[in-house]
Amino acid sequence: FDVSGNQLGGEVDVLVTSSVTHADFSNNLFTSIHRFEKYKISPLQTLRFCDVSNNLIEKDATDLLENIPPNIEQFSASNNKINRELPALLDNLPKLSQFNMSSNALSGSLPVFA
Repeated sequence: FDVSGNQLGGEVDVLVTSSVTHADFSNNLFTSIHRFEKYKISPLQTLRFCDVSNNLIEKDATDLLENIPPNIEQFSASNNKINRELPALLDNLPKLSQFNMSSNALSGSLPVFA
């Protein structure tokens, strides 16, 4: 599912369908991202790639990443206005190989990962 490089705005729901594996909402005008909701995640946990970089998303990092699908492999939310500390729950994502939240308003210290 790719709608990158447009002028879409408002709130984006990256779990648009239960079967989507690739969601690219980058380079738009989104100001918020709907939380990953447990009830919307399929038993197969299909979402592997999610890119919401280069938007105007202003959200607490912990709230944003709560309930992120455990099988996510790549997540990018760089160049937004995401703030506060990164949550320790990232340690529970065994397949995560790429994580990019550069150029945001993160603060505090990095969580300790096992």
